[in-house]
Amino acid sequence: MTKTELKIRTADFLLDIAKLIVAGVVLSSIFDTAVSKTVTLLWGIAATLIFSIVGFYLYFKS
Repeated sequence: MTKTELKIRTADFLLDIAKLIVAGVVLSSIFDTAVSKTVTLLWGIAATLIFSIVGFYLYFKS
């Protein structure tokens, strides 16, 4: 496996994680939890942005 293929696979993985985080935030807002919905939403947005930025950076750099 070349470095380019590794970067593309890593980017795909990070973008998949970002999608799962978004799904988790949406599902957690449906259920009653002890954690504030605002805190969950803010952490979810922050994590999604981080994973998406790194994923797209790796994808477009390769």
